Amino acid sequence: MRVRSPFLAFLALGLVVAPNALAQEEEGTRPNIVVMRYFECDLGNTARAAELLNGDWRDVMEELEEEGLIQGFGILTHAWGDEWNLVDWFAVENMHGFHTAWAEAVSRVGARDPDGEMYAEFVELCSRHKDNVYSIVHPPDDE
Repeated sequence: MRVRSPFLAFLALGLVVAPNALAQEEEGTRPNIVVMRYFECDLGNTARAAELLNGDWRDVMEELEEEGLIQGFGILTHAWGDEWNLVDWFAVENMHGFHTAWAEAVSRVGARDPDGEMYAEFVELCSRHKDNVYSIVHPPDDE
């Protein structure tokens, strides 16, 4: 029987986003949106696909985080669960922030991979993907 629950991904995401969200809240903003891209990759090549994401994509996401366009990002893999065995995510303050960060990320990665070689290899390794944009439900203020 296959488990199709993203529970572990959300647990891991919570462990990463929560501390950053607290830090951002002290500065006046906190993430309200998490964008997640799920990939179904050939099991024998998941490590290579993650390696590709950890290249130019990670570099760009780190730049966007330093510039304040995103409020956190990460890459998740798993060996047990459903077919979506590679996930990347980033957190932003709002939907406008999502559109701005996404456009900037795509532009910068495209400039670093002008021939599309990295993209082509990644698509060969990961046959399907799906995207989700989640709203973070924050607890009510304790004022």
